[in-house]
Formats: sequence, structure tokens, C-alpha cells
Amino acid sequence: MARRSERTPTWLDVAVHNVGIRRAARALSWAYSWAVVREALDGHEPTVEEVAEWWGMARRTAFRDQSEFREAFPSLDSPAAIYASAEAREAIGRHAEAGQKLEDWVKERRAKRETWSISVAQLPAAL
Repeated sequence: MARRSERTPTWLDVAVHNVGIRRAARALSWAYSWAVVREALDGHEPTVEEVAEWWGMARRTAFRDQSEFREAFPSLDSPAAIYASAEAREAIGRHAEAGQKLEDWVKERRAKRETWSISVAQLPAAL
């Protein structure tokens, strides 16, 4: 008789076992969102409101996703354990940095929008 493989379950395995694939995906998405915000806030564990604000998501959605996380991982208080490895922290750090660069770029473009619109408005009118 063939012996079952004795591999360590992944975080996805645990979540799917506890809540099914669809809810596991939402739970892990919440964990990722939380981890990126934690890195962006220099290690400060973010609140649900901070996660919602950083990602531009509705507060209600953030609370619903956090609830999915808690059901998928009832033994965890936060997603910190999922992102505790150096490899995971490095990846999340890159994602947080990219998000910050994008946010800075958007702010810069918004600030220059008025200047750019005036410069185009000063071109000769072809009536």
C-alpha cells in the first residue's frame, strides 16, 4: 500500500481545510493587504481602518475580509505569522515600496495637473 506524503501543510492548505477555497482566497488576500501595510508603516501592526485607507477599500469590506481571515486561521491573532519568514518579509517589503512609489507618482501628477492644463490652454486656439 502506498504511503501518504508527509509534507508540511501550506498556509493555503490550512485555510482551504478550514473555510474552503473561495473564502481561503479572501482570507489570504486580507493577510497580504495587512502585511503590505505593516511594511509601509515600518513594522507597526495596522488596524483594519489603516488597511482600508491604505488600499482605498471600503471600511466594511476590510472588516468582512478580516472576518474571513479569522475564520480561516482561528489560532492566529493577526497575519504576522504568515509573513514571519525573511523571504516573505522581503517580498512584502518590495510590494510596499512599489505601492509607495506609485502613490508618490500619483500625488506628483495631481500637483502638476493645473500647471499642465494652463500650459495647454495657452496654445493658439484653432477656431
